Amino acid sequence: MRIFKDESKLSLEYVPPVLPHRENELRLLKAFFSGILKGKQNISVRAIISGSAGTGKTAMAKLFGKQMEVEAKNKQMNLKYIHVNCRVNRTLFTILKRVVEYLKIPLPSRGYSTEELMHGLLNYLAENDLYIILALDDLEVLIKEEGSDPFYFLMKIGEDRDDRMSRLSFIFIVRNPEILNMLESGARVGMLSNIVHLPEYNAAQLYDILSYRASEAFFDNVILEESIRLIADLASERGDARYAIETLWRSGKYAEAEGCDIVTPEHVRKAAASIYPAIKKENLAYLSLHEKLILLAVTRALASNEKAYTTSSELNELYRLVCEEYKVQPKAYTRFWEYLQKLEDQGIIRIKVSSEGIRGRRSYITLPEIPVSILQHELTKLLEGGNVEL
Repeated sequence: MRIFKDESKLSLEYVPPVLPHRENELRLLKAFFSGILKGKQNISVRAIISGSAGTGKTAMAKLFGKQMEVEAKNKQMNLKYIHVNCRVNRTLFTILKRVVEYLKIPLPSRGYSTEELMHGLLNYLAENDLYIILALDDLEVLIKEEGSDPFYFLMKIGEDRDDRMSRLSFIFIVRNPEILNMLESGARVGMLSNIVHLPEYNAAQLYDILSYRASEAFFDNVILEESIRLIADLASERGDARYAIETLWRSGKYAEAEGCDIVTPEHVRKAAASIYPAIKKENLAYLSLHEKLILLAVTRALASNEKAYTTSSELNELYRLVCEEYKVQPKAYTRFWEYLQKLEDQGIIRIKVSSEGIRGRRSYITLPEIPVSILQHELTKLLEGGNVEL
């Protein structure tokens, strides 16, 4: 018996026509851009989608883009949604160049400045009565590469071009809106008003998402309900739908490889272990000095009161105390935050953003995989062993 009906439905690139438990957030995002479809938008719209890894930021933005294009076509409007990842296009110039190439605008590929590219793009939009919604995914990379300059540039162009700037609107996709604190205050103007925050999924929501994806990807009666529930429970520790969907796909591949007719919980356990194996001691040795110091601060913060989480501000204070203890100059907050994100990318820590209010968001850090006592012991041995590489 075959397992998969269409395994492409479990691809991380696939955007389903329905996103369970994101209906309200999608409706809010549409409200921010509704003036464009009414022909009453006189300024460039800027919205932020924020949320931890696996909360559906990219999928929701792309689904929104598809729906906006369809609605615009029904109203006989010319509107395009363009999605650019800042990890690939790391500067404003390369982003604009990507947009110009996507639209096949007849501009020279070399010799143009950023300003000339922007004016060429806006002229093309005006001449062709075209509206663009440009989504910049992983905006953190652009901020780290170019700081406040791209945002000052967009504000300046908007002032110079008057109403024609309204043809180009933006969606900024970030994990944590706190990254915007790295920008100068003038560059943040107007960016914090339209925020759509995606909270992490709970186990029940992940079960709904997995059941929907399983119905698209697997033949009937191939995957046990217990298997789906197990994946949902495992993934709920992270609130991460991306991890859940990858585990679902890998579970099916394990069943397929073993010639089984049913995807069982045992296949799920094998899949989960293959995605996030336990962190090894040698992996800790390869961390930079400041990553180790920050991790040690995390263990102390969580061990002090047996807390599940510590805040980024509390952790920064503890990190500075640890640096003083080891006679090391602490890094500035911006660099400290970059180290935190690297540790999260490696799966060692988890950063969770509170969903209370818009401007009152706080970041909470925890250790999802390793007992605090074990990690603290290993880090202390490494640091006291004279391991001081930067």
